[in-house]
Amino acid sequence: MNQTFLETKFHIPPWRPASIRRPRLVQRLQAGLEEGHSLTLISAPAGYGKTTLVTEWIHSSQNCAKTAWLSLDDADNDVGRFLSYAVAALCRQDANLGCGAQNLLQMMRSASPAAVLDAWLNELAALQQPVCLVLDDYHVITRPEIHEALEYCLDHHPPHFHWILTTRADPPLPLARLRARQQMTEIRAQDLRFTPQEAHQFFTQTTRSPMPAETLQALETRTEGWAVGLQLAALALQNRSDPQVFVETFRGSHRYVLDYLAEEVLHQQNEELQRFLIQTSVLDRLNASICEALTGQVNSQALLNHLEQANLFIIPLDDQRGWYRYHHLFADYLRTSLSPAEAAELQRKAALWHEAQGSSFEAVRYALASGQSDFAAEIIQHALDRETTWSDGNVALLSSWLEALPAQALRSRPQLSLNASRILYLCGRFDQAEKCIAQTVEALQALPPSEEVEEMRALAHIYLGAVFAVRGQLPLALEETTAGQKRLSPHHHLGHARASYSLGLVHERSGQFEAALTHYLRASEEAEMAGVLFLAIHARCAAAQLEIRRGCLRRAEQICREAIAAAEKNPFPPLGLAKIILGSILLERNQLDAAQSLLEEGTALARRGGLTDDVIAGLAFLARLYTLQNRLDEAEAAVQSIRTLLTAYNLPHLDHFAGAYLARLHLHTGRLAAAEKWAADYRAARAAVSFTFGDLTLARMLLAAGAWNDIPPVLEPILEQAQRFGENQTVIEAALLLARCCHARREIQPALEYMLQALRLAAPEGYTRLFLDEGPPMQELLRLVRPQAPEWADALLAAFPGQPVPTPASPNVLPDPLSEQELRVLALIMQGQSNQEIAGQLFISVGTAKWHVHNVLQKLGAKNRPQAIARARELGF
Repeated sequence: MNQTFLETKFHIPPWRPASIRRPRLVQRLQAGLEEGHSLTLISAPAGYGKTTLVTEWIHSSQNCAKTAWLSLDDADNDVGRFLSYAVAALCRQDANLGCGAQNLLQMMRSASPAAVLDAWLNELAALQQPVCLVLDDYHVITRPEIHEALEYCLDHHPPHFHWILTTRADPPLPLARLRARQQMTEIRAQDLRFTPQEAHQFFTQTTRSPMPAETLQALETRTEGWAVGLQLAALALQNRSDPQVFVETFRGSHRYVLDYLAEEVLHQQNEELQRFLIQTSVLDRLNASICEALTGQVNSQALLNHLEQANLFIIPLDDQRGWYRYHHLFADYLRTSLSPAEAAELQRKAALWHEAQGSSFEAVRYALASGQSDFAAEIIQHALDRETTWSDGNVALLSSWLEALPAQALRSRPQLSLNASRILYLCGRFDQAEKCIAQTVEALQALPPSEEVEEMRALAHIYLGAVFAVRGQLPLALEETTAGQKRLSPHHHLGHARASYSLGLVHERSGQFEAALTHYLRASEEAEMAGVLFLAIHARCAAAQLEIRRGCLRRAEQICREAIAAAEKNPFPPLGLAKIILGSILLERNQLDAAQSLLEEGTALARRGGLTDDVIAGLAFLARLYTLQNRLDEAEAAVQSIRTLLTAYNLPHLDHFAGAYLARLHLHTGRLAAAEKWAADYRAARAAVSFTFGDLTLARMLLAAGAWNDIPPVLEPILEQAQRFGENQTVIEAALLLARCCHARREIQPALEYMLQALRLAAPEGYTRLFLDEGPPMQELLRLVRPQAPEWADALLAAFPGQPVPTPASPNVLPDPLSEQELRVLALIMQGQSNQEIAGQLFISVGTAKWHVHNVLQKLGAKNRPQAIARARELGF
C-alpha cells in the first residue's frame, strides 16, 4: 500500500555562495561517476560536511548527471517505504525512471522486493546518460532486508546509474569486494577534514574579525578539521574576548565536543531563549503561533527573528520568514534535554494546534508521535469526521493511521470503527470492512437512542450495501443501501453520495444502464456538495465507463474532460482514472501520442494514491498501446506489473479479466502457445466462469485457429444479450468478429450485414482500433462494404498502416449508378466468385446472377470481369 510522500525528503539543499568551496573533493566525486563506479561512499562522523560536499558537486558545472535526492530518517526502516521513496526520488527527475515498477514500490507495504528490483533495474539499464541517486544519512537504515536490496542493485549495476551514500558509519555492504573491483569511490573523515587554508578561510568569512594564526592553527588541530565543530566554535567565539583561552579549554572526543560546543552556544543565550529552543525542538516546522502554543511565549515571533539573525541553526522555509525549521543535528541535540513525558506533552500540544488550524493530517502525525493511543484515536476520529479529509482519496495514508492504533481503540469507538470500515473498503479489503461494520453495529446496540446513533446506523447499512455491491450480491446490496438512505438525513451529502454510487453499481450490474447513470451522476453531485472531490471524480469516472459500454465515446469523453477540468489545479490520485479513461478513448480513436501522455500521467497519479484497480486499468491500456507501438519490452513490463498486483492484492474480480486481456496481447504479438493455453483453460472452465470479455477473446482465438463453426455459438448469444441491454461496444466487437467468421466461410451477405451493423454504431463515435486490430481480413471486409458505407469505410481504410487514402469516388460518379444489389454483385465479382457462387450467396437464381453481372460490366464500361475489377478499383470500390 502506498504512503504519502513528504516532498522535503526529495529536496536538494541549496548551495550558498558564501560556503567554502572544496574543488579537490568535488573532482573526486566527478571522477567516480566518469569512471563508471557503481557507488560513492562518503562515510564520516556527524558534522563533517558530507551533505554539503554532495550539494556543492550537484550544483557545480562539472556535474552533467541527472541527480535525485532522498533524505533518510528512522521511519524509512521499512523495505516497502524505503524502495517507494527511492524510486519516487528518481521519478521526480524523470517519470520514466521506474514506470514499470513504481506501482509496487509505492503501494505494497509487504512484499519480496526481488521482482520490483528486477523491473526497476531493467528500466535503469536502458539509460543513455548518467543518473545519480543520493541517499543522505544512510546510517539511519538498520534493517537487513534494505541492505540486501541495495547490495542486489550494486551487484547488477546498470552502466549509467550511480549511487551516492552519505553515512556516519560504514553500512553492511560488500565494500571490500567493491573496492577490489574498483567499483567504489570512497571519501572518509580524513578526506573531509578542513585543511588549514580552508579553516582559515572559513573563520575569516564567519567571524569577520582577525584572529591570530596560531589560534586558528590550534583550533583546526583540536577540531581535526571537523566542519560542524568549526562552525559551533565560530559561534561560541563571537562572544569571547580572549579566543586563545577558549581554544585551550576545547578538548574531548568528537562526541563530547559536539555536546560541549552546543552547550557553549546554548548557555550564552538567556534562560527564556534556551527554554524556547528546547520546547520547540519537537516541531518539524515552526511559526510564531505554534511556538506560542507550545511554550506560552507571546513574543515568539521576536524570538524567531533573533534566532535567525544569530544564525542559531534555524532555516527559513518561505520568503516571508513565516515558517522555519531547525538544523536537524541541532534539533536532535535540543531534544535530548526533554524527558519522555515532556516530549509527549509537547507533541500533544502540537497536535491540538494543528487540529484547531484545520490541518488534520499534521494533527494526526503529532498525535501518533505522542505515543498516547487514546489521544491519537480521538484526533484520528476528528480528522475522519471532516469530509475534506477524504477529498484527496489518499487511502494509503488513512490506512496507515488505522494500523498505528491498537485494536481496542476501534472497538470502543463506533464512529471510528465505522470510518475504518470505509477505509478498508476503499483498500479492497472487503472482509475486514464487513467485520468493522458488524463491530460498529454491535457497539451501537449498547448506546441510548440519539440523532448521532441513528446516523451511524444509517451509514452502517450504506457501507454494508457497498460491500455487497462490489461482491455482486445485488439484492442484499439494494436492500441495505435503500434502508440506509431512508434513515439518513438529507443533509448528509457524503453518505448519500456513497449510497448513490453503490446503487449505480447495482443497477449497472443488473443491466439497468439509464438508472445506473442517474445514480452515478447523483453521487458526483452529492460528493461535490460535501466537498469530497475524490468521490465526485470517481463517480463521474464510473459514469464515463458505463457510457463506453454503451458505445457512447463522445459522451464518455465529455464526462472525463469535465472531471479533469474540475480538478486540474489539484492533480490528485483519483484524477488518474479520469485521465486513464480519456486516454483509452483516444487510444480507440488511434490518437496514440495523445493517448500515451494521458495514460502515463493517469497511471502515475493512481499509483501515488494506492488506487490498485485504477493502476491495473492504466497498465492494461499502456500494455496495449506499447504493443501497437512495437515497444514490446515495455508492454511486457506493464503485463508483469499487472500480474504481480493481482497476486499481491488478491483481486479475484479482476483476475479472469486480466487473463483474457493478456491472452489478447499474446495473440497480437504472435505468442500463440501462451494464447492457445489460455483458450484451452478457458474452454475447459467456461461453463462455470464465462464472461463477455472472455468469450469475445475466445472467439478471436477460434478465428486464429480457423475453427469457423465453433464461433457462432459463442458470439451469437453475446450479440443478442448486448443488443437487449444496449451494450453497443460489445455489439460492435461481436458483429465484427461474426463478420470475419462469415467472410471466412464465404457467407458474404451475412458478413456485409454484420459489418453494416457495426459501422452504424461505431463510425459516429469514432471507433477505429476495433477495426484496425483485425488486420488484413478487416481491410477486405471494409472494401466489400464500401459501396453501402463509402465515407466510413474510406476513413477506416485510410487508417491502416501504409494504406493510401481511397479516392472518394462513389457509385454516383458513374453515368448510370449501380444499385444496391449490383454493388453486392460487384463485391462478389471482385472476390473472384462465379455466377453460381454469386447466386448462392445472394439467394437468387443463376440466370438472375448472370443478368446482374451483365449490368455491372455494362455500367463500368468493361468487356469482361478482369476489366470490371480494374475499373472498380480505379473508382475506389
